[in-house]
Amino acid sequence: MELLIQREAERLGFAACGIVTLGPARTFDRFQNWLELGYAAGMAYLQRRVELRSHPMLVAPEARAAIVVAARYPATVPLQPFSNYAVGKDYHAVLRARLKQLAAAIKANCPVKFWSRICVDSAPVLEREWAVRAGLGWIGRQGSLVNAEWGTTLFLGELLVNLELKPTVASGRPNKCGACRKCVEACPTGAIQPDGLVDARRCISYLTIEHEGEIPEALRGRLGGSLFGCDRCTVVCPYNPAGDAAILPEFKAAARPMPTAEQCLELSVSDFRQKFRDTAIYRSGLARLQRNAIIALAKSKRLRSALSACSGHE
Repeated sequence: MELLIQREAERLGFAACGIVTLGPARTFDRFQNWLELGYAAGMAYLQRRVELRSHPMLVAPEARAAIVVAARYPATVPLQPFSNYAVGKDYHAVLRARLKQLAAAIKANCPVKFWSRICVDSAPVLEREWAVRAGLGWIGRQGSLVNAEWGTTLFLGELLVNLELKPTVASGRPNKCGACRKCVEACPTGAIQPDGLVDARRCISYLTIEHEGEIPEALRGRLGGSLFGCDRCTVVCPYNPAGDAAILPEFKAAARPMPTAEQCLELSVSDFRQKFRDTAIYRSGLARLQRNAIIALAKSKRLRSALSACSGHE
């Protein structure tokens, strides 16, 4: 069965797939500490029924193993106003559809009654821990999974199953970041802390996507024109391969031209819905996108004014 799972995952286009036996979460205390430090910012949903994250079987009592998959998205440089992960279709829907096919293939070949649950940011499980324990990689200094072959621009999904399956690895993969600090140095707001935790209150990705209301004035000038998300700490990872191998067609950037900050301000609710309804951007909403566009344009105008003033003194 384990070989069938790996082959089917590969056929479905996942860059990596691993299996892990479920048990108590080893990083639960670290997650609680992250919450206590206030690093979750306004993401109150992460604090609801937090104890469920201590063991996947509290979420799904039938589950005995997790099949963890990773799907690669572009690690494009130079940086764009929209994160690389947002230019394609909504990864929640894409991964869920493929995990549903994986579950169907397992069920068709399973000699016992089969049960499964799909998780793609939709259940209180510490998915990066389970990805590490399934052998998909290690956690880098920027808090994301790093895979030795496919780098760090990866979406994760889990299929919880009621089967007793052989784990892919005994104890995860070794951390290969070494002395590299490229991700830390790439963050203009200092969101990546020395202990490897990420303070969402300073994270451009959080501020432009999740944060409600006004963005703190002290951080606006550091957003770098970002309209949705940030790739600064991921695209610099030396483990990212060149080219678009293993990137699903739904995530490739060429298929969808993105609007400028000026064009974002001209969008109506109907325009926004039509352009972004099948993307992760739609979940954030038009109001936040236009808030970010105003900040980006204000910075651009200030920069032009400063350059003009400098030229006048020459």
